Amino acid sequence: MLRFVGLTDVGRKRSDNEDRYHLSAEREYSILADGMGGRLYGEVASEMAVKGLARHIEQDLPTSVSRLDRAEQSAMVINLLDEWIREVNSEVFQKGQDDERYREMGTTLVCLLGLDRQVILAHIGDSRCYRHGKSGMSLLTEDHSFVNSQLKQGVITEEEARESAQRNIITRAVGTAEKVKPEIRAYPATPGDRFLLCSDGLTDMIDDDGISEVLAKHDDLKTTVRTLVDMANEAGGRDNITVILAEYEA
Repeated sequence: MLRFVGLTDVGRKRSDNEDRYHLSAEREYSILADGMGGRLYGEVASEMAVKGLARHIEQDLPTSVSRLDRAEQSAMVINLLDEWIREVNSEVFQKGQDDERYREMGTTLVCLLGLDRQVILAHIGDSRCYRHGKSGMSLLTEDHSFVNSQLKQGVITEEEARESAQRNIITRAVGTAEKVKPEIRAYPATPGDRFLLCSDGLTDMIDDDGISEVLAKHDDLKTTVRTLVDMANEAGGRDNITVILAEYEA
């Protein structure tokens, strides 16, 4: 099973929090969205995305999935999440078409859902998911951003990417286009594995080594999450900060 703790903070530079998240211990899933598009509009997109996907998981995920073997479980849930995220994207995009005020809004999205000895991870944008276990920490998502594409091509260094004025240019997001392609994968999970979901308000302020040190140092989930948010604020808190930590238990 997955045990969750989440925390969001407006940061030190913004007056509004456009991040949204949702946790369900009973259904073993979490969703995080970081809205974009300016004051008020980004939070509309992120809230629509989180509520829309949560509604599908709560209402449309069949309980019979637990009776399938692991391969069948992951195949079914991957297909369902792909369908539901595309539907949520259409809803957010259509709202922008119907009301000019919301024309430029969009949101990142990252969702983690626990199954039998595995998790299903879906994401769009630059909100991330890390896994921390006995072998250390690894990044499971790849940022859909202009800066990351430059980094992959060797045009800029990691340090330059962190300070780039273009770091907020997202190349794939929910609601900014009529169609979207989420990345969805299954990962094995063993007791003690931790999965960290976060908005870029955390990762723009703290590098991966700093995040890994906190995860290794603290056992309590609430303390870990609170420490990460506090560190991001102490480093400048340029953006809203949202952190979800999930621990896989036997």
